[in-house]
Amino acid sequence: MKNEMTLPVDGQALRDHDTSLLLKTWTLNHICANVLGLAILHPFLAHYFTGTHDKALTMPQLIMHNVSVVTFMVILVVLQNRALQSRFSLGTFRGLSYFLLFVPAAFWLGYYTLYIPFDIIFMYVAIGIINARVIAPLLPKPRQWAWKCILSFLLGGIAGAACGIAAYFAGLKDAGGMVRDYGMWSLISVTAAVTYTSLTKRVLRQQLTEICN
Repeated sequence: MKNEMTLPVDGQALRDHDTSLLLKTWTLNHICANVLGLAILHPFLAHYFTGTHDKALTMPQLIMHNVSVVTFMVILVVLQNRALQSRFSLGTFRGLSYFLLFVPAAFWLGYYTLYIPFDIIFMYVAIGIINARVIAPLLPKPRQWAWKCILSFLLGGIAGAACGIAAYFAGLKDAGGMVRDYGMWSLISVTAAVTYTSLTKRVLRQQLTEICN
């Protein structure tokens, strides 16, 4: 009788531990992906080799920007899925093809229609839309996850872009080329990541509680 009472408690404790681990790694991995992909690699890949640019990009600049965005997506997807693997069974590269196709397209759509900072905002919205679709089947309330996920990434993109613009006019515009780039993208990426992870983590916690119950 004692064993019968203990097993459910142990099982619940294990699920709680897995949930806690997922939420921690979800936040940490997304922040790391943004820092590595955007704050560190993007200025180097997109601007160091081909130089600064105005709205019109040369072909080498266009290629290197795409290389940078694709690199960011690979890092983000791998780290995101590693976090989800603490609770769900899924492949490390799950959904990668969607990210590689639609996120660069959204980035350039924003850039060539409304210009900066809508390239950044559109990029994060695209990530949110894809995550709404890819992660939803894992959760008990997929529709609720979908719209909250998209909204979270939208707010993250807006917050990151606003922080970057504020820093630019506060003094970063007078800094040197690469110093300005690293400063801008560090502020943009960290602010965006902290914003959307804090929001999506709450949604994930609610959804995972539903599974446990």
